[in-house]
Amino acid sequence: MNNDFRKNIENALMLDFSKNIETASAKELYYAIGKAYNSYCAERYASERDEKRACYFSAEFLIGKLTKSNLFNSGLLDETEKFLKSKGRSLDEFENFDDPALGNGGLGRLAACFLDSAASCDIPLDGYGIRYKYGYFRQSIDDNKQKEEADNWLAFYDAFGMKREEKAVEVCFNGFKVKAVPYIYFIPGFRNERLNKLVLFDAEPINSFDYSLFDKGEYMKAYSELIESNVISASLYPNDNGAEGKKLRLKQQYFFSSASLQYIIKELVDSSKNIDEIEKYISIQLNDTHPVISIPEFIRLMMQLGKDFDFAFEKAKKIFAYTNHTVLAEALEKWDISLFKEVLPDIYKIIELIENRLESEISTAKAEKIRIIDGKAVHMANLACYISKSINGVAAIHSEIIKEITLNSWYEIYPDKFNNKTNGVTQRRWLFLANPELYRLLDELTHGKINNDFYSIKEIEKYAEDKAVLDKLFSIRKENKKKLCEYICEKENIKLDCDSVFDVQIKRLHEYKRQLMNILAVIGIYLRIKEGSIASFPKTVFLFGAKSAPGYHMAKKIIEFINVVAEKINYDEETKEIIKIIYVSNYDVSYAERIIPAADISEQISLAGKEASGTSNMKFMMNGAVTLGTLDGANIEITEKAGKENNYIFGLTEDKVREYENSYDPLEEYEENDEIKRIIDTLKDGSFCEENRFEEVYNSLLNEDKYYVIKDLPDYIETKIKAIKDTQDKYTFMKKCIINTANSAGFSSDRTIKEYAEDIWFKEC
Repeated sequence: MNNDFRKNIENALMLDFSKNIETASAKELYYAIGKAYNSYCAERYASERDEKRACYFSAEFLIGKLTKSNLFNSGLLDETEKFLKSKGRSLDEFENFDDPALGNGGLGRLAACFLDSAASCDIPLDGYGIRYKYGYFRQSIDDNKQKEEADNWLAFYDAFGMKREEKAVEVCFNGFKVKAVPYIYFIPGFRNERLNKLVLFDAEPINSFDYSLFDKGEYMKAYSELIESNVISASLYPNDNGAEGKKLRLKQQYFFSSASLQYIIKELVDSSKNIDEIEKYISIQLNDTHPVISIPEFIRLMMQLGKDFDFAFEKAKKIFAYTNHTVLAEALEKWDISLFKEVLPDIYKIIELIENRLESEISTAKAEKIRIIDGKAVHMANLACYISKSINGVAAIHSEIIKEITLNSWYEIYPDKFNNKTNGVTQRRWLFLANPELYRLLDELTHGKINNDFYSIKEIEKYAEDKAVLDKLFSIRKENKKKLCEYICEKENIKLDCDSVFDVQIKRLHEYKRQLMNILAVIGIYLRIKEGSIASFPKTVFLFGAKSAPGYHMAKKIIEFINVVAEKINYDEETKEIIKIIYVSNYDVSYAERIIPAADISEQISLAGKEASGTSNMKFMMNGAVTLGTLDGANIEITEKAGKENNYIFGLTEDKVREYENSYDPLEEYEENDEIKRIIDTLKDGSFCEENRFEEVYNSLLNEDKYYVIKDLPDYIETKIKAIKDTQDKYTFMKKCIINTANSAGFSSDRTIKEYAEDIWFKEC
């Protein structure tokens, strides 16, 4: 082991806690390892290369546990584990912390994967965002309902974040200033010398305490600046159902965008770079619309440096690029003009100048469809599309939909800006670390090549008929199931049979992702078992994991319904030994790392044309689970690579969904199918709880069903049953699994990040 690293751990414990490794608490040991790691990295970072850098602006970075991933990439993990073991300690002691929830789903996890991949592919990419004090909420299930609690992750130390007070900048709102203090997180490449960084900003007051007010007895006012500042970086995505929530969200977005740009520009100035050639030094990727306010802020900052609007405008067009993450036009972010003027009047004036330029460049007829300031709103996607040098979708089908529908008016004007960058996930976290036994087998089968060339994983396809290899794969998954069951028993107090089939849907709770359709299908299977129309159904665990946005009422009702159904079915004497439903609480990155390696079936069942890409589908694929899903998002590319015969596809295609837009009648579908009618009726007939408890969910399906749950449900039930039953043919099913793993290299974020670098960030300006 690196002797300096070991000594730094021991020194940190002694200096800060007067303890040694044997006597330190888990939190203290975690802190010491983080501090030692930062010292180790700081020595390497001192020799940062003089090169153009890409900057990834994102409201979310769902980084997950950092200890093992940082040590693994740096080549320190094995020796650190051996060293700790010799002292009677283990990195597993950090199980209940070291998991900053600075994101709520795929958007933030994608950002984290990109940082890992860029460093590992020797690409200069730094991330910029907010260091939320409480991250996303901690979820518990109480009386079958989601309950939100603050996630105080900083109570366990921020072991890897280095506060850089001397690099703080001021961010100005209308009549109010805050200090943006950066925290640096080193992002190491895998077995190389690259060391990138994630810069997260904490909002602090310029003056934390007004003594004169305190002396007058106005005690709360004396702390008002402290409170108003701290709330900006308090928590991810405040509920925006009300005016104050909207205002806070706008403040958050401007806060990290302005702070990031000021930080970057100051770094360039301090290193004697010529700001007149700023496009030679940086490229900025906007991860969805949250950081799009960076565009007018960049122009403002350039003008503050003495440049005129025309100069700043042209530079903005050379450095910004925009990633779109939605096919839903109604989900494209917009801000009420009166709110914008209230919070950011100077930025609004810049946007007016940009709007004037747009109107002078684009014909009146076209400009009417793409106005940035339209009616009473500022349209952030239109601002992004106008200025950005690149506009990309995140899966092949998604990129086509945004060209044809969502952003069609922009595509007609700037077709060359549009491109696709199918999402990816880092195999180092989601396979090598999450599933170490499988990694060791794959490493052996490819003679070590997958470490430096993940595409060599394709070689394992030749073992698809090798029963000895398939037996090993089966044993590895069974052991992963055993570990997951032990963890769930400890955490949820529910005992599961590790010999069961694991049918898994883990992702953010949203109606278009159709967790409701999943539980309705489970009810259908349950009813068939009860009446004896399904023979020899395999033992199956239907596992759900998801958080709903606190203000998303319908999503929370769906969570409640899933748990109500589970409460009844799990204790039914006729079926409890056959099927179990588990809704894991506080689903997060760490939970996903345990669930995915144990899964047999990956549920990817969004309505075709609604999921931009998905990334959990890729993680499951890498670990060998088969996809049960629609032809939506990256599912299409997954089945193209691994073969439809090795996955389970059902439901309407995106073209069919469009065909039905003006003719679909959910009530008619409901009335024509007795089984479906019976299943839907359980929402209100008292089968699982008191009557009418879920009447609004029932009415939503029959009156609207905007995500075609009733239409796709019959096909879904049959496909689900087939997939589960197919698992019983061990070798045939494991052949499907190994073929999925063998074809997963194209869904590594290494591939994605290289495409961003070559096609957007470092392309000749």
